[in-house]
Amino acid sequence: MIITMKNEINIILPALSVIIGSIGFFFVLKIFLVWRQVDMNVLKARVFLSKGFLVRNWIYIFLAGAIIVMRRLLELLDSLEISLPSSVKILFDLLGVGVVVLLVLLAYYWYKLVYSAIGHTQKDLLKEVCKPYR
Repeated sequence: MIITMKNEINIILPALSVIIGSIGFFFVLKIFLVWRQVDMNVLKARVFLSKGFLVRNWIYIFLAGAIIVMRRLLELLDSLEISLPSSVKILFDLLGVGVVVLLVLLAYYWYKLVYSAIGHTQKDLLKEVCKPYR
């Protein structure tokens, strides 16, 4: 089997997507495992009081959606048998990696935010504050 540069790229890019996607899965799994410990009031406050967090989320979601539309357009052109250069396969795979990277970044920032909202519930905080006076 002869491996050319084009074949190497067609192997590397999907493999890169799988590796990066696995990292994203790790973040989502960590969020899932601590979700019950998250103080929802703190989480809500941090989400909506942080303009940067919301803007970053919307940008990542928009870009991921736009890239998915571009990939679908390339698939449509291919299905209509419109002649496309052979480098389009590489572009298609690069766009796929881009979507995965954006979604992993989204999961990472949510992971940071969720972990910052883990802590004491209001009852626990009151117990800790009142403890010295007992």
